[in-house]
Order: sequence, then C-alpha cells, then structure tokens
Amino acid sequence: MMKKEESNRSPFEEVPSSIICDILSRLPIKACLNCKFVCKEWYHVVMNPVFMELRRSRNFYFTLLFYGKFCNSTTNFILLDLDNASSVDNMGNVCVSVDAMVRFKSEFNIPNWKLHLVNQCNGVICLKAREMWSPYVICNPLTCQFVTVKQSRKPFHSLQGYGLGCCPVSGQFKILRILMTKFKYVAEIQTLGTDEWRSIGDAHICKERLGAYMHDSLHWYSSKDHCIWSFHFGNEQFLCVPVPDDTKGNASADVVVFDSYLCFSCISKEGYQREIWLMKVYGMKDSWVKQFVMEKGEFGLLYVPLLRMGSGEILVSFRGRCNLLAYDLKSETYKKVKVDGVSSFDVVTCDIKLNEL
Repeated sequence: MMKKEESNRSPFEEVPSSIICDILSRLPIKACLNCKFVCKEWYHVVMNPVFMELRRSRNFYFTLLFYGKFCNSTTNFILLDLDNASSVDNMGNVCVSVDAMVRFKSEFNIPNWKLHLVNQCNGVICLKAREMWSPYVICNPLTCQFVTVKQSRKPFHSLQGYGLGCCPVSGQFKILRILMTKFKYVAEIQTLGTDEWRSIGDAHICKERLGAYMHDSLHWYSSKDHCIWSFHFGNEQFLCVPVPDDTKGNASADVVVFDSYLCFSCISKEGYQREIWLMKVYGMKDSWVKQFVMEKGEFGLLYVPLLRMGSGEILVSFRGRCNLLAYDLKSETYKKVKVDGVSSFDVVTCDIKLNEL
C-alpha cells in the first residue's frame, strides 16, 4: 500500500533537476520568469546563474533591451526575445510570439528622461545622464535592483569615456572612466560597493561610450592610434587589438558585438557604403573577414549592426540610439522597426541576469 506522504508528491518532484533545467533553458525569457512561481525547485533552477549560462549557450534566442519612454507610462524597459522565426513585416512591426516581450519599469533617483543607456555587461546595464559629472546608475532591469555610483568634480579634468564591466575571477562589477588632463589621458576604476575611485595609470583616447563588451573587456576604436583599444576588467590592463589593414585611418568607425564576434563597422574608402568586419578568432589580426556592406540610409552611414534575424534581415541601430531598422541584404533597403508604438529609444543586445547584482 502506498504511503500517504508518497501519494502527495508532485509529479514535478519525480523529474531530475538537470532535465528540468534543460527543458526550461529552451523557453523565452517571459516563460522562464513565470516558471519561477511553479514550485520551489523550479524557482531555484531558474535563479541559478548556471541556468542562464546554459540558456545563453544554446543560442535559441537573442535578446534586445530597449530603454525609453513608451506608450505605456508604467514601462521604461522592454526585453524582446528574437529567434529564427522572428521577422519584421512590411509595416515595420516585429513578428514574435506573445512570450517574446517583457515590459517593466524601474525607479531611479534621476528622472528617466535624463538618462541614456551606456552599455550592458552580463545582464546588468549602465545608465548615465548627459551632464559630465552626473552619477552612474547600475541596474538589473529584470529584478529592478539598482545602485547609484556618484562622481565628484575633478578640477582640470574632463570626462572622456566610461563603461561597465565585470571581473571574471571575483564576479564583481566595475566602472571604468577615462579622464583627460591638460597633457594626457588617465584611467580610474571603481568596484561596486567600495565608493572609491582608484587610479590605474595612463589611458588612451576614447569616445563617450566605451563600445563593445566581450571576453571580459570593453573595446573602442581610436582613429588617431589606428587600432581598437580594449580594457580587461580582470587584470585591469589596456591592450591594442589590430584593425583590418584596409580600414586604417577611418575616422567614422564603431566597435560592437555581432554574431558573437568582435565587429568593426566602418565607412568604405569610396565613402558610400558601410563595411561590416568580424574578427573570427579573437585577438588575431589575420582573422578579420568582411561579412557584408550596407548602403546609405535615412541617416547616412552611421548605422551599426545589432543582430541577424532568421529571415536574413539585419537589425541595425543609429549607433545604439534614436531608432531601429531592418536592413535587407538582397534588396539593399531599410525599413523602420516599431516597438510598442515608439520608434525612438536606446537599444542594446543583452544577456539576462535573474539573480541579484
């Protein structure tokens, strides 16, 4: 005869956690969030950092994070999961399943309309107002948890570049900022929770936002040095990554992550196309491959690629902000993409982090 306590066992408890993790990792993020509430075991599976690493490694979904003022006043973030079945219709609407989009709102000490999205690192994002010495807001959008990192004015210094990263050994998040004095560039870093900026020596010329984050490093292009500079958040060292020979001296170039590779996006020598180069083996100069070119659009040639859709179209943005477009490689045409009825916002490709900062 079956014992009473055995008869009350949930069917879910008979399934090994490894199998549950494998199944749930194939779902869109909205479904994963709902699965947290099924039972304690599923909650612990979904909240385990290993779960998100497994989900990311499968490459079933590519996630876009939008930040802006949307039609729904209770929303300032939208997460959009795209898979091989996703497409953009003739009206510019993204065709996805009902579980592909998650809307949510985070409250900051700084008015939302003042902030711009700087970069993302391991599912955590960095926001900042335009004023030079305004604080950084470090936020996990899905948990609504955030911290504010203050800056004090430094006489005879100007803020040139900044970005968020993570130490691969300690797992601690850090903010890098690059300052310019009268004679040189210097770098400072703050580990979240310390409230202290540490000097790490001389730095290199940079833009306002420090480009692509991959291999535990931030990357940005310097036309003056004819190279991509990177900063590793583990050893806190700068490294020069070579650019393709045919593109040296290109003043209008961007560094992003595209198709999981370091991507160098620049204007062609003729000046009427945008070239997209991928570094197939990270750090090896000879591994640069020109993947495709993009024609001029409404805003000229200042578009950078975000991701490749299953339909073959390339989602591009105007340097990470202002708008989102789909570029058709065959017809060489663009169409504006609408998200929640709004076509202007900050956008980045994003990992997902369900546990706390």
